[in-house]
Amino acid sequence: MGNTETTTTHIEIDGHDFVLPSSTDVADLMTRIEAAARSEPTFVDLATGDSLTSVLITAHSRVAVYLRRSTTDAPPPVDLRSALDWDL
Repeated sequence: MGNTETTTTHIEIDGHDFVLPSSTDVADLMTRIEAAARSEPTFVDLATGDSLTSVLITAHSRVAVYLRRSTTDAPPPVDLRSALDWDL
């Protein structure tokens, strides 16, 4: 009855999972990681919610970007008319 589906973007780097805010430009982040992997070890900054994380990327870093969908049951709407007693 009121299922809500949400999607979160995750990036896993060398076994560490980071949840990315919906405002993240994932294509730009992937481009920066690819460039870092082709160069000398380089830090790449990730905005992860309310914090900033810097990850050292090397040619041997293992990176996966994936979407996770979750469905939650939204509570049924409350009919306040039945809960109020207006007997005067």
